[in-house]
Amino acid sequence: MIRDYFSDVEKKLEEIKWLIKKKMISFNLVSEEMGIIKGKIVFVNNYALDFRELVSVGHTDYRFHFMNRTNSVIMRWDSAPHHKEITTFPFHLHTPEGVMACDKVNLIEVIDIVKALMSKSGNERK
Repeated sequence: MIRDYFSDVEKKLEEIKWLIKKKMISFNLVSEEMGIIKGKIVFVNNYALDFRELVSVGHTDYRFHFMNRTNSVIMRWDSAPHHKEITTFPFHLHTPEGVMACDKVNLIEVIDIVKALMSKSGNERK
């Protein structure tokens, strides 16, 4: 399961390689049931996605921080257990407007969201 997910992440990155300027990613297989992916992707427009995701059969813990070229937050998805008022606790999304409910996400889903946001705003270069 973990190896398959790591492979799926690598395929997703290959799929959007035209959008990536630089990437530093480490895949750590802790056991057959647990893995950690962490790193940073800098896109061609100098926006960046900094992330850490722990993946296991029974537990998910993550932080996906998407920021603009001045390192200001655009979106940050995380699972830190600090916004108990959010209906999707502990999963939530930070934006410049505040914190909001957000279903659990993974790195592949976040990459797709970032790609769509960049395409929508015309920030990508093909």
